[in-house]
Amino acid sequence: MTKFLARAALGAGLAVTLGLAMAGCGSDKSDEATGDKKLRVGYASALDPNDVADTIGLDLAGAEVTTLTDDSAVVAGLLNDSLDVGNVDFDAAIKARASGVPLKIIYVSQMKPEYDLVAAPGITTVDQLAGKRVGFHAPGSQTEIFIENLLEQKIPDTADQVKLVALEESSRRAQALAAGQLDAAVLEAINYAELQKQGDYQELATWNDLTGGASAARGTAWITTEKKYESDKEALTELVKDLQEGYDVAYADKEAWLAAAEAAVPDVDASLLPAVYETYTESNMYPKSGEPPITPESFAATETFYRSLGGWDDEQSDEIVAYDIVEAASGSAK
Repeated sequence: MTKFLARAALGAGLAVTLGLAMAGCGSDKSDEATGDKKLRVGYASALDPNDVADTIGLDLAGAEVTTLTDDSAVVAGLLNDSLDVGNVDFDAAIKARASGVPLKIIYVSQMKPEYDLVAAPGITTVDQLAGKRVGFHAPGSQTEIFIENLLEQKIPDTADQVKLVALEESSRRAQALAAGQLDAAVLEAINYAELQKQGDYQELATWNDLTGGASAARGTAWITTEKKYESDKEALTELVKDLQEGYDVAYADKEAWLAAAEAAVPDVDASLLPAVYETYTESNMYPKSGEPPITPESFAATETFYRSLGGWDDEQSDEIVAYDIVEAASGSAK
């Protein structure tokens, strides 16, 4: 599937999601303020080590966390009022808004996408991927954006010869790579670290190898609906303040992060976590207090980058961003 067809398919899915969910948004339940109730938070996939910093803040907030299967499922949960807040790819939030979904971005979770293109032993360059099977998460995902545009930039003459295989979850793609079912895959840092213990697996590229402003693009966003933003701004602000406190703890206290990781991702090989922690903190993966993680300037750079890759047609306004909550939580309010 070309990136343009994939984006069209994702857009159609969001349109269906919007139509179905909005049909059920007229109930009294959706008008109730959250008040002292626990906020219901949804993720678009299973938790992984890069979400551990989130969980520190979510625990402080006493939030109820649900893991779903993709970004559109999170958006649907917000619209049908089964969720209060969602964690999705930043570009998915903007794309949903471009499709007519009434969303607000209330904070940033990951300041940049976290992806490695990893190949089986014997494959050492992107040039060798012609005719090979390469796994990514799902159509419309950042993993698809990454692999399709990397191939177009690095091997434009043979990019269409690479067999792209959609397989949800980085851990499952790593398992398929180890089993010889894939020749390469877009993985998260923890899964690449696991493979390195098994053999001579090669990192062929990272997100920063993309040209066209990739380094400015934000990774994941915390989102809610416009309606929830208007009715529960105080509760949402307190949640995001707790999230920022969690990020501060993650940067300052490695042992606290490792303890949180043991609880959040108990199936991960604990021996790999210290090195993965260093990867995250040294790359400034998370927001820092005193520095707004999204500004009009960084939003414009992010929106322009994703739009240039075919994410949506028309320039999107930064009115989607709740700058009042962002500034209050980051401690950057003037």
